[in-house]
Amino acid sequence: MRRGTLTLLLLIIVLALCAAYVDWPNNHGLNLSWIGINISQFQVKQGLDLQGGVRVLLIPDPAKHYNATEVNNEISAVRDNIEQRVNGGLGVSEPDIRIETTDSGPAIAVELPGLNSGDPFAQINSLLRTGDLEFWITGNNPPPDGSTFDPTQYTQYNPGNKPPFTGADLDPSQIGVGTDPNTGLPVINFEMKGSAIARFASFTQSHIGDDMTVTLDGKVISSPQIQNAINGPGVINGQFTVQEAQSIAEVLRVGALPLSLKVASEETVGPTLGQDSITKSEIAAAIGLGLVMLFMLLYYRLPGLLADIALLLYAGVTFAVFKVIGVVLSLAGITGFVLSIGMAVDANVLIFERVKEELRAGRLLSAAIDMGWKRAWPSIRDSNISTMITCAVLFGFGSNFGASIIVGFATTLFLGVLISMFTAIVVTRTFLNLLVPTGVINHPALFGLPAGSIATSSLTRRNSTV
Repeated sequence: MRRGTLTLLLLIIVLALCAAYVDWPNNHGLNLSWIGINISQFQVKQGLDLQGGVRVLLIPDPAKHYNATEVNNEISAVRDNIEQRVNGGLGVSEPDIRIETTDSGPAIAVELPGLNSGDPFAQINSLLRTGDLEFWITGNNPPPDGSTFDPTQYTQYNPGNKPPFTGADLDPSQIGVGTDPNTGLPVINFEMKGSAIARFASFTQSHIGDDMTVTLDGKVISSPQIQNAINGPGVINGQFTVQEAQSIAEVLRVGALPLSLKVASEETVGPTLGQDSITKSEIAAAIGLGLVMLFMLLYYRLPGLLADIALLLYAGVTFAVFKVIGVVLSLAGITGFVLSIGMAVDANVLIFERVKEELRAGRLLSAAIDMGWKRAWPSIRDSNISTMITCAVLFGFGSNFGASIIVGFATTLFLGVLISMFTAIVVTRTFLNLLVPTGVINHPALFGLPAGSIATSSLTRRNSTV
């Protein structure tokens, strides 16, 4: 047996066992606390068409009286801001956030799969905060938490009724959620950036003993007393729940919305496919995969059997990768996955046909495998790379234009093709190399070749060598 074949076989077995564990519905996740990895369970993430969710339509707030030029100039930035808030604050899979044209002008349509438990609309409203964070000095008579802040009552501390510091002075990378060691309540950690660090330290040094009122969109969050100069990290206290603190922190990280938004319509949507359609799709996929495996087995015989095993391993590993990295499986994503299975079969067909040609030419099995794979590899490489380039273009197009359905298709197809190249290069070739010491070269029928075609060619070659 070839050197390294057993090592590759062991690697394939370990990979198959790992994939089987991840694919198992009742797996227990992965707990490697010593390197910061703690996954409770590997689960499939489903898109809106498979699991349902909520759909809302957001329009510029009519009370703000924005003109058409302002809306048209800022609507794209607003959409990007909302998308970042959704991705960071709600934890939903494959949100679809796009700009639509309505009778009243541009609007933002938001579809959030899986956000159909608890009070989803309250969570959505939390994302609509304009995000104007302001720090005010209020002496020793701060306004109550939750009240609307009136800067004119504190003009003596804030000349011109302007806040000394705003959210624009914050360092987004330093904003996060922590816990107050005294009360156990969630707090929001922050730190200033650039020149604001020194200004904030000097400012707090000169106002020790005063209350600093923190407001978000004009509402008072809290009014902690300045006890010493803050030359570095600080905290914002308040009566937050963990979810509220995380939502506010995400809003502050992303920054203020260029336009104030209002919910024009909102609805809960069910799975568009329905469980019955999902079940039928699974049956159809199983039938299709079974027919492909049957064809490979009948036409290529023993190599076809090896290809079927490699194909099952490919499907298991690909599905495991989807679960580990959190790929969202919508109907479009499943389509990309199924299409990649065809690419995996295509690679095996090219290899086997080349191997059969080399066997007919009189080469021994080991040499036929080497030459067959080398001659098939350029075709496999070029076809797969061209497909991956197309996937990259589709991914970029879908990302830039908010077409998440295209992003899902491109992602699953790209990963599927990439893994199919691995199975063609490593798995199928390793399985073929395992045949070399078995003597199957004396049974051409096992390769789907006429009786005597291999033996005669091999004998001729041996005689010519002598």
